[in-house]
Amino acid sequence: MQAASTTLTAGARPVAAAVAGALVLLLGVRSTLAVGAVLQTVPVVLLLLSPVRALREMPVPLSRTAVPPARGGAS
Repeated sequence: MQAASTTLTAGARPVAAAVAGALVLLLGVRSTLAVGAVLQTVPVVLLLLSPVRALREMPVPLSRTAVPPARGGAS
């Protein structure tokens, strides 16, 4: 899981750098920094508005199928 996350974030860096460079050419440095600052607030707002924040206990699955017990060591 960690390797997949690292690959995705490391792969997004060159794309983000290219987009930032294009924005600097179009808007200028100050405007690009302002756009970046505004975009960094988007995840915070999404988390604050998330319905998950209202959960106080784990949700119960819709189907209660029996899960077989894990096998022990040698049989």
